[in-house]
Amino acid sequence: MNWLGTHKGWTLERISRHVLYWMTWSTLYVLINYFTVYNRTLWRCISHELVVLPIKMGCAYVIAYVLMPKFLYKKQYLKFIITTILTAGIFGWMLLMLYYEMIYPTILGKTGYYTDHASSIYKSIELIYITSFVLGIKFFQNILQERKRNQDLLQQKIEAELKYLKNQVQPHFLFNTLNNIYGMVLSNDKKAGESIVKLSEILGYLLYESDVELISLISEIDNLENFIELERLRYDRKLDFKYQKLGLPCGAYISPLILLPFVENAFKHGPAKEEGKSTIDLRIEVSNSTLNFSIKNTYNEFSIDSSVKSGIGMKNITKRLALIYPERHKLIVKKGEMFEVDLEIRLS
Repeated sequence: MNWLGTHKGWTLERISRHVLYWMTWSTLYVLINYFTVYNRTLWRCISHELVVLPIKMGCAYVIAYVLMPKFLYKKQYLKFIITTILTAGIFGWMLLMLYYEMIYPTILGKTGYYTDHASSIYKSIELIYITSFVLGIKFFQNILQERKRNQDLLQQKIEAELKYLKNQVQPHFLFNTLNNIYGMVLSNDKKAGESIVKLSEILGYLLYESDVELISLISEIDNLENFIELERLRYDRKLDFKYQKLGLPCGAYISPLILLPFVENAFKHGPAKEEGKSTIDLRIEVSNSTLNFSIKNTYNEFSIDSSVKSGIGMKNITKRLALIYPERHKLIVKKGEMFEVDLEIRLS
């Protein structure tokens, strides 16, 4: 049974929990009275407990289902304490009258049994004691429900932010790529048609495959290679490109479009800005379920500085990595003779 679960209605499972709870209490009281009170039969003990049970249940449910939501959950602690004491006092007096009018003379066979105010207080304390277990369960349920709601809200916030960040990648990438192809068309570059074919393959990946939480690492690398081929068609004469790919397992998965911004930046700030020959050195290796991604490129120092400060790419990818792979990634960016990015991710 789900003792700490919450329910919108009175399901059979919920009713069973309540019945079992009160059966446990009743059995405990029956056994205590039977073994500790002299000359009392088991039937008298059971009859006694069945008569007082409705009052115990009434007190517990009024406090748990009326006073707790009205005062305790709203942090009105003083009102909750006062109303709880008054409620227990009223039900304690009712319990005392039940003993005086019915239980003592009829069930227990005690005539002329005297009751006083101290007995009423004792009965009220007993009711609070019994009710405290109900309150404890309800309060713990409320804490768990609040925690789950906060976790759900946090998850929704993270998912919304990730979706926003990933959606930024696509228009940013398309804008740059279409500009590149436009330049090739204006210069009558014969490779413009082939570039459009490569772009259509990339668009298919962006539109139909990448809208998932995780994607096959091989699919991600294939898309990355399509982009690389697209850029190499444009910069082939002025680009020295080196590429190594080692140990890619079939069962590895990664967040989509997590590597593309690094490669895009390497082309954007390498051959796109350098007047002479540019170099890009890319290495992708998977070892022991860990992806090691390294890319180096020559760069124009002035353009790379301004881009890092104002561009979408690096800021975007840093935030995405922090959200998707908290404590499961290491990102190092170095600027020296070459602009270098080293990324390590523990893969799913």
